Amino acid sequence: MMNALLILAGLAAVSFIQNAAFTAVSRSRNSGDVAHHAKWSVASNGVWFVRQILIYSSVWKAIETGSYGLIAAAGVVYVASTTAGSCWMMAKMLRSETGKQMVGAR
Repeated sequence: MMNALLILAGLAAVSFIQNAAFTAVSRSRNSGDVAHHAKWSVASNGVWFVRQILIYSSVWKAIETGSYGLIAAAGVVYVASTTAGSCWMMAKMLRSETGKQMVGAR
């Protein structure tokens, strides 16, 4: 049980961070600042890679062993944490974007 909670907590944290970075890279792609976009691109892709390892090493084992409760819980945790990460980053960026970093700037 404790192992499952640790797996879900790790999945939540990494998914929150990855989707926050993905939202930032999506917004920065539409700005006029290439360096700003490059920073967020490295962050998003780096965390995506870590998340893939986490999913493979933990959730895939649940699929192989038929731990359907853990799979369902992982799905709920994933959707909730990615949504929260994306909304949090959008709100943060709306408050902080200036100049060429603003969406639509050229």
